[in-house]
Amino acid sequence: MLWGSFNGLAYVPRLPPTAYTLLLHLLTQQESGGLVVATHDELAEGLALERGMISRAMPYLVAARLVTVVRRGRFQLHPMLAAFDHPKDQQRAIEGLPRDMRLDEGDFEDEYERRLELHQQEKARKAEMRSKVTSIGSRRPRLKPVP
Repeated sequence: MLWGSFNGLAYVPRLPPTAYTLLLHLLTQQESGGLVVATHDELAEGLALERGMISRAMPYLVAARLVTVVRRGRFQLHPMLAAFDHPKDQQRAIEGLPRDMRLDEGDFEDEYERRLELHQQEKARKAEMRSKVTSIGSRRPRLKPVP
């Protein structure tokens, strides 16, 4: 049986409903220490949602520092939300956090908004780069077939 003090939920910013639903689902799927092993497809299936909805909701959780993407199919819940085998394990995990990663330090709403804005700027930059690559490729003259 896992133990968790979910006091970190007090520091959850205003999230879109799907992101909040995803967070609650991740809490139910975690292993000791907050590791969640599941693909976006598996998370979507568990919530009866489309995979794209999971992909759109996850950046909100990452920007809020509630979830870290370890790699594809592996997500780490923040220690202030994660469940552990023993309360002392959670206490040690929280004490080991750098000050800027604690949810109860500073203004978590402002930090969330800042991180979300950075994510959206990066997403727009990548879309612009893809657009430029596509437009460059479409301007190339076509070769005529050799008879």
